[in-house]
Amino acid sequence: MNNSTVNPAQSTTPNTIQPQEMKKEVETMNSPQAKEQETQTENRVDIPGNNFNRPAQPMASQPVSRPSYPGSYPGASTPSYSPQPAGRAESEGRKLVIGQGISLSGEIESCDYLIVEGTVEAALKGASNMDISESGAFYGTVEIESATIAGRFEGDITVNGRLTVQSTGTIIGSVTYKELQIEAGAMIEGSVMPFDSQGANRTSKKTMKTTKAKVQQDNHAELPFADKAAS
Repeated sequence: MNNSTVNPAQSTTPNTIQPQEMKKEVETMNSPQAKEQETQTENRVDIPGNNFNRPAQPMASQPVSRPSYPGSYPGASTPSYSPQPAGRAESEGRKLVIGQGISLSGEIESCDYLIVEGTVEAALKGASNMDISESGAFYGTVEIESATIAGRFEGDITVNGRLTVQSTGTIIGSVTYKELQIEAGAMIEGSVMPFDSQGANRTSKKTMKTTKAKVQQDNHAELPFADKAAS
């Protein structure tokens, strides 16, 4: 039996941890960074997968901004509001329209704007404006600020402002005015007197009283000018 000698330098021995290396490892485990990492690992909860897990969806694109109210689209202009004067709004609120084919008789008061398209037999006082259309006819007395006549007028009219007689207009009776405008083709038959002439106011008031009495008497009777208006 051969005796073999073992060289201590060639023998294999398990690795041993030196005291210095063990000290370094303990210091590393006790460092603040290691403790914080260990705490995060303990607090983490693993959620097991299931069949209801949805695949990750892409980030939604930013929604397109829409205008909050109609008219706010780019390029749309907001209409400006300009209120009407109080006097004009009140005048239009007290407007009386006598439509075509309608007949009216009596007294007309508290009316700022009278439009005559039919037939009227009345005493009009205290109004601001009167328009008689081509199909309209007025029989009676009128005291007004301004008037435009394109149809037929018979009676006495006193205009404190401008009286306009259009080419299709006809006036038969007494006319007292401050300003007068007559278009070619218009017809005026009767007395025409400027407003600032002597006796103009007396004539107007006297005629107004006479006509109002006649209108009150015939208020429920047929219009005496119905045949003329029909013709």
